[in-house]
Amino acid sequence: MSSIGKIFVVLNLVLSLLVVGAAGSLLRQTEVTKADIAAKDKELAAANTALEDANSGFSVRERELTESKQRLQEEKDDLDVARLNLENTNKRIEADNQQLRDDVTKITASIEALQTSYTSTLQRSQELSDKNEELRNESIAAKEAERQAELAKRDLTDQITAANTKATDLEGQFTTAQDEIKGLQAQLAVAAASGFDSAAIMAMPQIDATVAEVDPTYGFVILDKGSRDDVKKGFTFEVYRGGTYLGRVKVDEVYNDYSTARIEIKAPDVAMQRFDKASTHLN
Repeated sequence: MSSIGKIFVVLNLVLSLLVVGAAGSLLRQTEVTKADIAAKDKELAAANTALEDANSGFSVRERELTESKQRLQEEKDDLDVARLNLENTNKRIEADNQQLRDDVTKITASIEALQTSYTSTLQRSQELSDKNEELRNESIAAKEAERQAELAKRDLTDQITAANTKATDLEGQFTTAQDEIKGLQAQLAVAAASGFDSAAIMAMPQIDATVAEVDPTYGFVILDKGSRDDVKKGFTFEVYRGGTYLGRVKVDEVYNDYSTARIEIKAPDVAMQRFDKASTHLN
């Protein structure tokens, strides 16, 4: 065998060894790969299970998201409707505001007119108040005058009643004039016995009066004649009722329209009273 053949033999041996070594190495790698594949299969199965779970969760989440999307879409639609309503409401409000502004302008003008009218009314009210005060004072004066007139009316009514009574009495007395003359003569005798001074009476002017009031407790009368009728303090009045002599009174206080007189002489069994006649001279 030549050297080249030996070399080829050696090379063949070396190559065989390399192939055997490579085959052994490949066989070992194949066993390792199978183990890895089995482990990977397990991991793949676990991953598939996790993926299925994830897909199931994703489906649930997708349904939830779909429902949420639907709800959000409905809410969006509702919001769009609400927005449109608000826009319409805003337009109406703007129109109302414009109307209100116009109304405010009119009201302002009305207020100014009212203020002017109010000022005029205040002035008129003050004038009316002054006039009312004047009328009130006039009313008070009128009421007082009415009261005085009513009092005078009552007095006149009493006087008329007394006059009617007296007229009736006079009608009866007229038929018995002779008897009254005799009575007067007797009464003059009583007056003379009581201190009747005809000279003093004749020195006074003749004044005829009416007894307005009688106070028997304090012994004085009020006559309806005063200084305007020339009555003076100290004048004496002979008091009578019809043909009956009642006595004498002497003036102690004189006023414009009336006077007070103290009772000096009282005829027996008779008493002075309102509406009796009095005179400084006896007829």
